[in-house]
Amino acid sequence: MVNEPQTNGAAEVAVGTDGTETAARAVAWAASEARLRGLPLRIVHAAPYATADNKPARRRVTAILGRAYTVAHQQEPRVPAHTEQIDEQPVCALVDASRNAQLLVIGMRGERPSEVVIGSTALAVSGAAHCPVMVVRGRHHAVKPDAPVVLGLEDLAFDASAVTAAFADAQRRQAPLIVLHAQHGTHRDRDSGGHAAEGALVEQLTLWRSQYPQVAVEVRVVHGAPADELLRAAVTAHLVVVGTHGHGASARVLLGSTSRTIVRYSPCPVMVVRWDTVVRDGAPEPSATAAQAGAGGPSGVAPLRDCAR
Repeated sequence: MVNEPQTNGAAEVAVGTDGTETAARAVAWAASEARLRGLPLRIVHAAPYATADNKPARRRVTAILGRAYTVAHQQEPRVPAHTEQIDEQPVCALVDASRNAQLLVIGMRGERPSEVVIGSTALAVSGAAHCPVMVVRGRHHAVKPDAPVVLGLEDLAFDASAVTAAFADAQRRQAPLIVLHAQHGTHRDRDSGGHAAEGALVEQLTLWRSQYPQVAVEVRVVHGAPADELLRAAVTAHLVVVGTHGHGASARVLLGSTSRTIVRYSPCPVMVVRWDTVVRDGAPEPSATAAQAGAGGPSGVAPLRDCAR
């Protein structure tokens, strides 16, 4: 049964399409997300090339959006969906589409890691969107019904929004949640402090555990490189959730290094949540700790709110 659409917060799930098979997989995933969230689906195609006097281009737009609508309807017949042509370049079009979305879904080409280009639309949009972004890779990812949601937690002061998104997603899917944190320091420090670090994280997650009592949570403190550990966990995960706040001026256009690596190489879909995003799905607001980080964001970087034209 389809849930009743929620009226609080964002009004839709949005997905971008360019007519490729990868985009079709993203549309199908987005339709399922819309069903889980009880929201309508908005399918957008960036078509600055389709000028009024270019009839072949306009026919191409119609075909692309028509195919995407068919994919969505076949995947989730009861989810209301509509299509829209946006006369902007892809990155700006998708960032704009994220303004009124609870979730933005985009596909990422590349059957093999070596084929993924770091400057792709998916990476640019993930670092600039106004809502969480789900990046769906081009290959099929089959998982067990009880596959977990995996959260990469670096610093709760800046990852509170990602924590909220991960708990909410695990609850929607009735899936367990694995919270993975990479501990820094010497081997001796790691060995002596591992259990203490796990206990501290469990304590810090009390707010979310109380808000989502049905979610089974496992906290793992690991000692390897964060990206490597997350990629290992992603092999058997339903999806991975990562926060991003970047470092230095490049945070205006690129993800932080760990998030960027996960988006490029993860075998399963990845949800990217900017540090300053308010997760609008009826879940708790990000913690006061995150709010106290300051309007300028980590490393003094102002959040990107307007796509440059």
